[in-house]
Amino acid sequence: MASVVTVWVPLIGAAVLTLRNVFTAAWAAEGWAAPAALLLAGLVFQRLDLVQKQQKSVEEKVDAIIASASSVTHYKNGREFYGALKTALKDTTDEVRSSYFRRVPPGNEKAAKDYFKACVAWANAGSDRALLRVMAEPQTDAMRAWVEEQREQAKSVRNGKYLLHSIQLHDTRAVSQVDALSIAVLDEKTVFCAFTTDDETVQGFSVTSGDLGGYFAMYHKKLFEGGKKIF
Repeated sequence: MASVVTVWVPLIGAAVLTLRNVFTAAWAAEGWAAPAALLLAGLVFQRLDLVQKQQKSVEEKVDAIIASASSVTHYKNGREFYGALKTALKDTTDEVRSSYFRRVPPGNEKAAKDYFKACVAWANAGSDRALLRVMAEPQTDAMRAWVEEQREQAKSVRNGKYLLHSIQLHDTRAVSQVDALSIAVLDEKTVFCAFTTDDETVQGFSVTSGDLGGYFAMYHKKLFEGGKKIF
């Protein structure tokens, strides 16, 4: 508020003084001077209106940037996270880049199963679509069985439209006890991030941003290119 007062009070004061001088001159002048003075007054008001509109435009752009940067949606469990991710697929037209770095399969949660099935349907719905997933190298029988389940589901997808690669995570105590962050990047603009506090609890958030989406897409591309092809 202080900055607005600082800017506008001098402008308004100068405009008032200018108009007073213009009308004083117009009153004392003859012939064309009076119309010219009135024209000048109109130009002063027009200039003030233009400055006001420009300031309003800048303020609206700043507000939009702030609103976009703070537009984060939180998910407190796997049902909310996978449900929102499945819904977001409907508005995705070209590319999905995702990672699955959990040490265990999604489990029996219906929302997770529905999401992975929706991925297959999404990849099949358009000839120009691509779904690229990278996961940690399976270390348990349960994870290997889940990979085979994903392979069976992917058989119905056109060749090259649904790819799965695996990478080896460093065998450290931290990695063995805590899952690495998993992500999904939709059309390089919407980013979903999932993390776990134990083998069963999934939480996360999503944010829509072209800049962030581009950064995460580049990060995922490096992971995917360095992985070993599973299918």
